[in-house]
Amino acid sequence: MAPAEILDLYDLALLVNYERGSSEPRYRYTKLREVVRDNESFQTVRLLNSAWATRPSPKVAFAFDTIPPKDNLDEPDLPTNMLPTPIPLNLAYLSSKELETIYWQARNHDACYKSVTLLQHFFEYYPLETSISIRTSAGANYITTLSHRDIIEFKLHGPKMATNAWVLPSGTGHFTGMQDVMDHAVLGFDGTILDLTSMQFGDGGRGLGGRSVFVLEKQETYYERLKKFAEKPDTVNVKHSFYIFPPEEPGVNEWLLDVARRVKERWDRRGTEHWCGHCGAPAAMMRCSLCKDAYYCDKGHQAAAWPFHKKFCTGKI
Repeated sequence: MAPAEILDLYDLALLVNYERGSSEPRYRYTKLREVVRDNESFQTVRLLNSAWATRPSPKVAFAFDTIPPKDNLDEPDLPTNMLPTPIPLNLAYLSSKELETIYWQARNHDACYKSVTLLQHFFEYYPLETSISIRTSAGANYITTLSHRDIIEFKLHGPKMATNAWVLPSGTGHFTGMQDVMDHAVLGFDGTILDLTSMQFGDGGRGLGGRSVFVLEKQETYYERLKKFAEKPDTVNVKHSFYIFPPEEPGVNEWLLDVARRVKERWDRRGTEHWCGHCGAPAAMMRCSLCKDAYYCDKGHQAAAWPFHKKFCTGKI
């Protein structure tokens, strides 16, 4: 008899984030036009209003142009192809990490409930008694079951960071942190929290000591992290549930179901088709020289994931 399948929350977070971000409908085929911070103004478009001008710093605004590719419409949207060609001088200074932050800060607006729903759709492929491994960079390593998952909802009073992201030519704006109170949702497993949209709050939402693009850590640590996001995170009046209804916006749940399907297909092929241990991208070619079991896009992604991988690397360190 074949051994029972054990899911892995960290690896699933990589796959879910990659497939979600690379196909996010609100930013499909977009290229970055401008980035302005605090009291700066866009130079090529007029989009920011008086509410933005009076909102205290820190704040950042992005303008994106929708530019569909001429040939491959299936090309994923990634931090590495988010800049137009040729790269304009006003964006040439951005580092790979800064581009990654912009990519996720924009896409994670109003995405916490969608991400929880996406994970919920993926888990529906499996019986509730299916085992899942929970691993964190702090050394947590235990097995629980899907029946132990917990959707945790709470409010953030006084968001510290504001983000405006505009998509042209539609002129659609997505605003984070402009209201006095924000609703937020994460997934919990026996005292460990997974927040796939933590980077809507900027680099303060990075896990693994400022390296990862999501947060997977024990609840106590996560609740302390929330103080970076808001003046008064309410971790007392918390709502717990096992299931939430899918979003009602036209086409959104269909997209989430399709993302869950792609994640399931990639997970099922994990023995032959590997992914980057930092961003979840397929066809990762660089291997850990110690264990030969972890794969990465490049040295930068390997270094970013090392605080996690070193806890579980089976090679000699």
